[in-house]
Amino acid sequence: MGLWLPLTPEQFVAKRGAYSYPAVALNGCVDSWTEICFQSTWQMDNHHRDLLTSPDNARTVMGYLSTIFWGHFSGQDGRTRAARAQAKAKQALKQIENGRGGGIKGAADTIHQGHALIESDRYGDAVKLLSSSLPQLGPVFSSKVCAFLAPAKCGVIDSIIASKYPQFGFSVDGKGYVKGTATNMKHYDSYCAFLRERALDLNRAGDGFLWRDRDNTSQRWRAVDVER
Repeated sequence: MGLWLPLTPEQFVAKRGAYSYPAVALNGCVDSWTEICFQSTWQMDNHHRDLLTSPDNARTVMGYLSTIFWGHFSGQDGRTRAARAQAKAKQALKQIENGRGGGIKGAADTIHQGHALIESDRYGDAVKLLSSSLPQLGPVFSSKVCAFLAPAKCGVIDSIIASKYPQFGFSVDGKGYVKGTATNMKHYDSYCAFLRERALDLNRAGDGFLWRDRDNTSQRWRAVDVER
């Protein structure tokens, strides 16, 4: 693929161990939810995936709202902003209930369609579908949904990664946000394929290179872990 990161397996393990973004989510239903904090990122990922892939439309939308909440919970400065994250989730729900994205059923159908695209390894198409159909899902937040839908296949792309690792080819706008261009969607395909390939390499390296979660459990690598 021509993509490469100058990191040894030991450095990947160290960086994954240093990942400190809050493991938080929303729990409940669209009519009444609460914040929940997990002891491990693995548990948080499973919570979001269970919601987003649920056959129940309202639970699927709950997963979408929880992803928005999680993504806004903390900024680059490390400060938590729970009230702002709650407000963003409530705003998204209001937009959905007012018909954006086709309402609850339409939004859930879109997320399920995005999941089907991911299962067919069409990661960029999934990001394009989600970002063009659902409120508050630009390319960055759409990639967060993809990563929760299929953590073994997808990772998040944001302005930090685009700037720090230009070899991935993501272009940003004047404000530093990743653009929703067709070229960026193709780069997201390559990016996810790279993350998956690197995860396989790290798993082949043996148990000594597994990463350790916050609850002190050793875990095998997935695409999202390489990104983190």
